[in-house]
Amino acid sequence: MAGGLCGLLLLIIGLGCKPRYAPVSTVETHFLNTPVVLHLAVESREELRMAASLAITEVRRLEEVFNPLNTEGSLYRLNEERVLTDPELYPILERAREVSQLTGGGLNLFMGYLERAYGFDKLFPQPPDPDAIWEMILPLQRADIQFNPEHQQVRITTDAFRISLTAVQEGYAADQALAHLSMVGVQNAMVEVGWHRACGGSPDGLGWPIEISHPVIGDSVVQLFVEYCGVATASVMDGSYTFRDQVYFNHLDPATGQPIDRLSSVTVVAPSCELASALAQGIFVMEPEEGLRLLNDLPEVEGLLLDPEGRVAMSDSLFLWMAD
Repeated sequence: MAGGLCGLLLLIIGLGCKPRYAPVSTVETHFLNTPVVLHLAVESREELRMAASLAITEVRRLEEVFNPLNTEGSLYRLNEERVLTDPELYPILERAREVSQLTGGGLNLFMGYLERAYGFDKLFPQPPDPDAIWEMILPLQRADIQFNPEHQQVRITTDAFRISLTAVQEGYAADQALAHLSMVGVQNAMVEVGWHRACGGSPDGLGWPIEISHPVIGDSVVQLFVEYCGVATASVMDGSYTFRDQVYFNHLDPATGQPIDRLSSVTVVAPSCELASALAQGIFVMEPEEGLRLLNDLPEVEGLLLDPEGRVAMSDSLFLWMAD
């Protein structure tokens, strides 16, 4: 295991861990219509109330930052004005660009352009005409962001596209909520935002149990016990619809505009949930062999790929095996 990554222990399903310290309480809220669950190991109701309130306040703040319809939000202003000076959004976009380069463009912040064309946000969606898709591909691949580090300023280089941060914003929100819990002394906590988990210390020191299951078949694959890291899953269950007996998944290849069906899910463990989220989304689009190679090349990063037939591949520092 590379450098004892994130205190990661890989155990087979069935091994349990019994809390020996403060009991774990859960508090539920939401982030842009995505369920949020705070798992807090605290001794008293007052500590729970204060810590949960602080974390939820931060989640509400970030909703305003990332809400594409909030005219005062940073993301809305960037997309409308095409240029923005923002010390919080700037490093998020810069880190996302780095992951985009690592994944060969698998993570593309302009993919909302294609997703809207497929109608994933509509009540009765249907795919666009194939010729229309090809007309979108070249402009999509040319869309870019310019960075001015001196002024923490970002600029969208074309008027035709809007940035979408759905691939990273949930992981970032989980990280920030966990950081705010730590500010009031709650070190043993985990924050779940959908399939994105920011993990602090675990109450018993054995790690937070996270079960990985096949999103379609439903079989449990393995259970991870993790702490002090982020875990994120990109899955075919993130969004799909059926049109004329064909299923269209909400993971699109920026090179072809077509839905990706080579994998059923990608789970990544990384030092931060934001990084795990970005890598999971980017690797989902890559050829599986290339994605696995990237996971093995990156320091302090682990990963697991599941294909539609139920086969499993893991990064070498865990183990590599194929399920029957």
